[in-house]
Amino acid sequence: MRKKTAWAALLVCCMLTLTGCMTSPPDALLREGTEGQRLISASTAELSPDSRTVTLYFRYEDSDYLAPEQREIQLKRNESLEKAVVEALIQGPDASNLALSPLFPPGTEVLAATVQGDTLFITFSEAFLGRYADEASDAASSEWTLRRQLCLQSLAASLTEEGLCAQVQVLVDHSTAQSASVRLQAGFLNRTNDDALLPPVTRDESCLLTPCNTAALILQAWKAQDWPSLYDLTAREGETAEAARAGEQIAFDAFSAARMLTDFSLSPGTVSFDGQRAVLTVSLETVDQTVRGYPLILLREEGIWKMDYTRLIKMMNGND
Repeated sequence: MRKKTAWAALLVCCMLTLTGCMTSPPDALLREGTEGQRLISASTAELSPDSRTVTLYFRYEDSDYLAPEQREIQLKRNESLEKAVVEALIQGPDASNLALSPLFPPGTEVLAATVQGDTLFITFSEAFLGRYADEASDAASSEWTLRRQLCLQSLAASLTEEGLCAQVQVLVDHSTAQSASVRLQAGFLNRTNDDALLPPVTRDESCLLTPCNTAALILQAWKAQDWPSLYDLTAREGETAEAARAGEQIAFDAFSAARMLTDFSLSPGTVSFDGQRAVLTVSLETVDQTVRGYPLILLREEGIWKMDYTRLIKMMNGND
């Protein structure tokens, strides 16, 4: 009996000795509470949030298209990337990017973002159904619809770009209807009382300023002799130092002196490995000439496809 007592005392001494040699765990580590709860120390709460670089889509000027902006966003503690992306869209484009405009009415808040299968369910506050700050109550139906279609597409394009979902289902929390979240109704788009439910939104490439869509805008502006729009779609800096864009009036004079375009067709094109250059094949019909298989080259400038000014002038004048 005495031997057992002696061995037990020796074991306790050894355990105390070993425990004294161990260091305490860092305060920043998560640890289990006495009742199985995860506790976070004060020092952990002070850690910087995660950041992610994402691609967000906003309306390009007053066009029918969305253009991308790359943004680094901060994820708050316990916030999903899906919700952070939607909140960044609500905040709008960077103030320095004058070519892009926001697509959410003022006061809009994202209340929840939940993934079920391939569908992301987003719940917005009731302000989502309101008018834009610069939108009159008698705004044209076509512009009213276009803005809201682009708004929905900005969600689908931005979220699918990051591989976060395949489609987006929009819900609106109606504070005037016992706070019940409901699916978006067709009246949202056509400004009516149509209560038909809109289906989930999927990515629509026809709304994005892809190389093909951008090239079409360039050629349409040439055909319509819309020189301000054509000028906006030329790169400020060309492929060489000599290819920098001329001043606005000089460029307008050069455009006016070029051939008149009557019709065109173009290929989808290909993009370079680094994503900064695209080449399409275009066929041009002018008042005095037909050109087939002409290479139309685009450059990325601040995320938006543009055409080198000198190449544009050569194409408009029929020069090789």
